[in-house]
Parts: sequence; C-alpha cells; structure tokens
Amino acid sequence: MGKIGERFKAILSQKKRAFIPFFTAFYPSKELFKEFLIKADEAGADFIEIGVPFSDPLADGKMIQYSSQRVLEENFSFPQLLEEIAGIKENVKASLILMSYYNPILQQGIANFGEELKLAKIDGVIVPDLPLEESFPLKKVLTSHNIDLIYLIAPTSTLPRINKISQHSQGFIYLVSLTGVTGMREKLPENLVAYVNRVRKITSKSLCVGFGISNPYQAMKVAELADGVIVGSAIINLIKGREEEKNVATELENFLRELRRAI
Repeated sequence: MGKIGERFKAILSQKKRAFIPFFTAFYPSKELFKEFLIKADEAGADFIEIGVPFSDPLADGKMIQYSSQRVLEENFSFPQLLEEIAGIKENVKASLILMSYYNPILQQGIANFGEELKLAKIDGVIVPDLPLEESFPLKKVLTSHNIDLIYLIAPTSTLPRINKISQHSQGFIYLVSLTGVTGMREKLPENLVAYVNRVRKITSKSLCVGFGISNPYQAMKVAELADGVIVGSAIINLIKGREEEKNVATELENFLRELRRAI
C-alpha cells in the first residue's frame, strides 16, 4: 500500500472524509501558488491536487482552462514546478497528487518522470487522457518509486469496465461526477447516489468524487456518499480576476476552511 492508501486508511478509521483541493500549478503566480498550497494545508487538506498546465486540456472546463493558459503564457516549466514542489514539501503535511495529461509526461520520458516525481516527493499521479490499457508502462515506473497511479471512472462506465479499473487503481478511485468537463454547477447530478453505490458494490477501494462541486453544501452532500471530495473550479473562480488583491489568499483560506468543515 502506498502513502495515499495509508493516509486514507487513517482518515476513514477516524470516521472522517478526505478533502482534496485542486490548484493549477503556478497560477496566478509562482509565489501565490506556493502560498496557496500552504494555506490549503493549514486549512486541513488531506491531499492537494496540482494540475500541470497543458495546451489541450480535454477534461477541463473554462475556469481551469483559463488558469492553465495564463500559466503557459508565462513560459511554464515542468522541471521548475517539480523543483518548487520539492522545496515547499517540507512545509506541507498534505500528500501531493500531480494531475497531468499524458503528452507532458511523454516529453519528460516515463523513466525520467518517475525519478523526478520521487525527488519532488509526489505521492500520486492522475492522467485523465490515459486509457487503462495503455497505462501499464507508466504504472510500473511509478509503482517502483512508491507513487500511486490513480484512475478515473465516469458515470457512463459499464460494470465490467468499473471492475477492471478498480482492480488497477492505486491510492483511491477518482469518480467523475458527471459526463462533461470540470466546472461549477448549481446542483449535484441527480444520479450521483446510484452511481457511487454502483461502484461501491464492486470495490472496497476509497472513492473520491470530483467535477462540479461548487460550494460547502454540495461538498457536504458528496461527503455523505464518498470517501473524499475534490474541489477545483470553485477555487480557481475565487482567485480569477483578483490576482493582484492583497487579501485573496486570506479569502481563499476562509473558503477552504468552510469546505473542510462541511466535509
């Protein structure tokens, strides 16, 4: 069992649920990004998901696309990101999970990617555009460094597909709450309860729900169903357009604490 699985075991043994905020790497700036990670940790995040900016983010909605584009325009460097993460990890207790599309990983080289993540003390990786059948070379490399490869399941997944993915996913299983891309929603999907229960019947692994969770009330309702709650677009939305405001980090921390309490 990797570090993510061990942490989940401890969280669930205390009858708690995991809080997983998402941040786009280096958005809105390198300095604020690092401050946000520390704020999230202080607010009680169990895991922090860090999105690697990419020019063709198939799974991301307008808000995260916007943040990724802003960072790419500033000549984003993947090696520099890992260097910064390694430096800040000493001040962050939460486990760090990297979310990257497969192209940047291939550009680094799978073997080199695994080595770099080990040095940066990353505990898990999510690759939304990497099919299960093509993921095993990457999984082998990551597993050799005690890094979990976390797979996604969609509401449209068939029972045989859910069973196959659940057998290979490490750390936890990422349940995409709806068909479509990330983004804030006014209400949770009506079929979410049935969807989570359908996966529960097949696997004993921890289930985390993401996509469309916009406020503390929705986070609370998801925490009643799942083992962990992932919030991304709502966080980026709070920051967007306010990058120069001095109090944005404080307001972000307050929002994160509200989400933590709700979960």
